[in-house]
Amino acid sequence: MGAREGGAVQPDVPFEAFRKLDFRVARVTRASLAEGTRAPSRVLMLDLGPLGVRTSVAQFALVPEAEMVGRNVVACCNLGTRRIGRYTSEALVLGTPHPDNPPGQGQALPLFAHPEAAPGDRVF
Repeated sequence: MGAREGGAVQPDVPFEAFRKLDFRVARVTRASLAEGTRAPSRVLMLDLGPLGVRTSVAQFALVPEAEMVGRNVVACCNLGTRRIGRYTSEALVLGTPHPDNPPGQGQALPLFAHPEAAPGDRVF
């Protein structure tokens, strides 16, 4: 965890538990602002190459859409779906705390993958 998050490191988990998570490179094709969510968020359309397209809803509202579209992010694709407002989030895009995060929100900066990585590539 970064200095902004504070606190201790989370307890250890067995390596086999970590290996069950499916992290992939996803190319952001759209990053529109979400309407009606508790905290300002974006609805990301993610191209996962041969794995298809998924939607992710995340608190990236402080990141301009133009800085996200066309870039590769790191996403966890096997956590199931989650309802966020009227949206269904099908993948979790990883991020770090945004330096201008307002109190009570979880605004983040997306964790970008290398531009030469292909959508759908495994992250390990």
